[in-house]
Amino acid sequence: MGDSQAAQFRSGLIFGLVAYVWWGLVPLYFAELKEAGVEAWEILAHRIAWSLPVVAVLLVFSSGLGDVLRVVRSRRLVSTLTLSAFLLAINWLLYIYATVTGRVTEASLGYYMMPLVNAALATLFLREKLRPAHYPALSLVALGVAIPFVCSGTFTWLAVALPITFGFYGLVRKVAPVDSMTGLTVETLVLLPPSLGFLVVLSFTGGNHFSATDWPLNALIAASGVVTVVPLLTYTLAIRRLPLLTLSFMQFISPTVQMLIAVTWLGEELKPEMMAAFVCIWTAVGIFITDTAWQVRQARRRNRRATAAPPSCDGIYPTEGAVRVRPPVVR
Repeated sequence: MGDSQAAQFRSGLIFGLVAYVWWGLVPLYFAELKEAGVEAWEILAHRIAWSLPVVAVLLVFSSGLGDVLRVVRSRRLVSTLTLSAFLLAINWLLYIYATVTGRVTEASLGYYMMPLVNAALATLFLREKLRPAHYPALSLVALGVAIPFVCSGTFTWLAVALPITFGFYGLVRKVAPVDSMTGLTVETLVLLPPSLGFLVVLSFTGGNHFSATDWPLNALIAASGVVTVVPLLTYTLAIRRLPLLTLSFMQFISPTVQMLIAVTWLGEELKPEMMAAFVCIWTAVGIFITDTAWQVRQARRRNRRATAAPPSCDGIYPTEGAVRVRPPVVR
């Protein structure tokens, strides 16, 4: 791993950390909207509508309007980002639904399944190879996810749908030749018309909670733009800098924070089978982190040896991997 690759890897880790910690705290925001009586579909529509001003400001500062126009002129890119926008909207709606119905613990279990989904997608579509340490780690994740299912005797569709939709979203964004801000802008533009149409209908029927009378609630709803854009932008920045398998293990941060919030703040119960799943999954995280640290150390050793090794015959004649050819001797 060269210096530029190491710097890119470090920046990817920082962006990923911001994204997943932020996402872990989002249930607190949705819980406030739930207390005000705002339902899941309306929260989704407001998230999309209020994301556009935030994205527009960031686009101006990054001078990215030309890139947006280039993407909009490409039918293939628009189709790709329409697909990613559709997957993202479904994932948002499912997670909002989980929060407003008191199923944050179930949602966090679903996001613990992300390594299994990402490992399957990475190997099937991106030809990424699993390292030997990944096999026991993924086996522990599978065990941790299976324990609550076996103990409860029921199949939790929400815990399965959340990682699948977000896993495919990440895959589409990783292969799309579009930078993070441009892609997010086009996705927002794709989702904006149906969102605005839904909010207009709610306004005519008296169901829109954004009104001229409750300004604290208006400010809370408008903040959905920042709440939405910041983690999504940092995630797309991370996913273009990190291998998908690396990012898939970092995502454990988000469901862990969600689970802690669900139990300590939102009043949900953490059952013994969930605790067992928690132990299995964080053991898997420990295996992955140890393996990653070992890879980095080995890469640094190789770089130091390559830098310290003297060139052979002024760097002209190879000494490894080929028969050495000696220079002619002048007598």
